[in-house]
Amino acid sequence: MWTVGKGLGSVFLIGALAACGPKAAPKPIPVPPPVVVAPPPTPSMPLPPGGAAVTMKIPPFGADGVRITPNRNLSREEYIWHLRSGINVAALNCQGPVWGEIAQNYNRFLQIHKSRLAQTNKAVDAEFVKRFPGQNALRVRDTRTTDLYNYFALPPVRAEFCDKSLQKSRELLTIPSNTLPEYSFGALNDLDAVFINFYNAFVQYERDLADWNARYGPKSTATMATTSPAPTAISTK
Repeated sequence: MWTVGKGLGSVFLIGALAACGPKAAPKPIPVPPPVVVAPPPTPSMPLPPGGAAVTMKIPPFGADGVRITPNRNLSREEYIWHLRSGINVAALNCQGPVWGEIAQNYNRFLQIHKSRLAQTNKAVDAEFVKRFPGQNALRVRDTRTTDLYNYFALPPVRAEFCDKSLQKSRELLTIPSNTLPEYSFGALNDLDAVFINFYNAFVQYERDLADWNARYGPKSTATMATTSPAPTAISTK
């Protein structure tokens, strides 16, 4: 009996010691990785309207607040001739199944208003001779006509210019010749608005580009030198 009791005591003692022993360390709770918020994408750099050259020169505003173009401050007869020049440029530059009609309408326009256009041409010649006394006035007119043709041929607005010219070429076939001066005033301003709107859009592009460069563009050397900490002077003593 003693032996058995002693053995049981030993079993109880061992069990007690085991219960009082060090407990296993708890498993660490996994910490989720920090949420990384991606910065908003950088907006694309603004581009010139119509794929225009970035170095394009924009005509300034006149005293009346309207941009100065070759179609400003014209005489009554010059309005007719400038409109004829614009439709002529469209007849040459606007091709295809839709715009090809402009060339047909232009040729009909020359026939319908032949007498009035001849009168206009002589009147404009006389105006230039009076305006440029002692000079080769007709050569001055030829030079300005070349500049006018180049103005109407501005590539970035070709599609809009062709659409507007198609409309005007159709209207020119329906008006009496004696109303050509009044019609030309409004029609030429409509054509010119295509170019003025483009110039205004280009100026807005320049503003948008300046803002984009200030926000997202590379810092200039001068700016980096200003914002960088000054180097610590090392004593040589």
